[in-house]
Amino acid sequence: MSRARHWSIALLCAAWLLAGGCASPGPSLFNYGVRHIQGGNATAVFWTAHTTLDSLGYRIGPADPAAGEIITQPTATTPGAERVHFGTRVVSRSRLRRVVHVRVTQSTDVVNVYCQVAIQEQTTEAHRMFRRNHMISDTPGETPIDREAATTDEQNVVWQTIVRDEAAERRILEAILEQTGDIGG
Repeated sequence: MSRARHWSIALLCAAWLLAGGCASPGPSLFNYGVRHIQGGNATAVFWTAHTTLDSLGYRIGPADPAAGEIITQPTATTPGAERVHFGTRVVSRSRLRRVVHVRVTQSTDVVNVYCQVAIQEQTTEAHRMFRRNHMISDTPGETPIDREAATTDEQNVVWQTIVRDEAAERRILEAILEQTGDIGG
């Protein structure tokens, strides 16, 4: 192979990595419930979603109007008490919590409202137990900060999404549509 051909292949690979290799996927029908509002205004719908979540009893956490994202504060539940998917019970010995993530995007004359209700399980102990398996060296060389001595419990707790509550997603989306006056969405 010629040197020019090697460089061409290398440049193509680099361009591919820069163009799409590191981009995180946006919301889709696979990971969010979605409704569409014809002829709406994304900013108005964002604030309607904010108010609707608040009226449904969710405590609003980070909200970014420029990005169209709202994330609620986690709502703690007792282990084994979460019911999703037509009454199916989520069984867990660990603590569970519910987090709502709403995204509002505008595409030409349509406002897209995405909603994800994630049921998450605390997996901190499992994470700690298997962390050593991912280390490069077998020799002990951790400093106290590596062993979490200088961090808070909140920083060290690991949560893993185990299931989406699609029924709750539909209820939230319908409430948002009702408030915007677009029931057909």
